[in-house]
Amino acid sequence: MTRQILLAACAAFALATPAVAEDSYFAFFGGLSSLDNPTFSGDVTPPGGPQTVDTDFDSGFGLGVAYGRGFGALGAAARLRGEIEFSFADSNVDSIAFSGNGPAAEINVGGDLRTSRLFGNLLVDFETGGAFTPYLGAGLGIAHTESDLVYGPGVRIDDSHTGLAAQLIAGASYRIDERWSLTGDVRYIRDFDVELDRLAPTGALTGVVEEDIDSHAVNIGLRYRF
Repeated sequence: MTRQILLAACAAFALATPAVAEDSYFAFFGGLSSLDNPTFSGDVTPPGGPQTVDTDFDSGFGLGVAYGRGFGALGAAARLRGEIEFSFADSNVDSIAFSGNGPAAEINVGGDLRTSRLFGNLLVDFETGGAFTPYLGAGLGIAHTESDLVYGPGVRIDDSHTGLAAQLIAGASYRIDERWSLTGDVRYIRDFDVELDRLAPTGALTGVVEEDIDSHAVNIGLRYRF
C-alpha cells in the first residue's frame, strides 16, 4: 500500500507539471459534499463471520485550493491545463445498520467521516469566444480518511486510512476581468479500499471493515490568473 501511495503522489505531481507553461493561477472553491452512503463489510465478532455496516450520511461540506498552469492549445477551440489540488470534506452520519443485529437501524448513532485529498488534475477548457468557458477534467491522487462513527452501546468505527483516490470534474468558468474568474463545477470522487477498525465499547478490536467510498460535490469558487 505504501508503494501505491507513493506512486499516486508522483503521478499527481507529474500530471500537474506542464513541459511548457502558459498562465498560472490559484483557485479557491467550496460547496456541498454528499457521500453515497457506503456499506462497509468485513469479518466482525460478535457474531462472527462476514458482516456489513450500512451507513447513511447527511450532506456535508467541502473546501479546496489549487495551483494550476496552462499547457497550451488542443486544436482551435480547446486548451489543456494541469493543477495540484488540496481539498477537505466532512459529513455527519445520520443512521447505521449493523447486519449482526438484524435489519433494524442502530441506536445512539453519532460521529462523522472526514477526508483530506491531494490530487493532480488534468483539465480541458473549451473556448466559446466569450467570457463563459466550459471545462472537463480528471484527477488522480491520495486520500486520508478519518472516521469516528459510534452506535449501539458504544461500538465504534474509529480509525484512519490513507489510500488511492480519483475524481471526474465537469464545470464552467465565467471571466470577470483579465485576472479573476468565477467557477462552478460538479465532481464524482472515489476513495479506494478504505479500511477501518471496528472497536467494542471496551476498546478491543472486533474486526476491520472495508469499502470504496464514493461521493459527489457541487462547488463554486474563484480563480486568480497571474
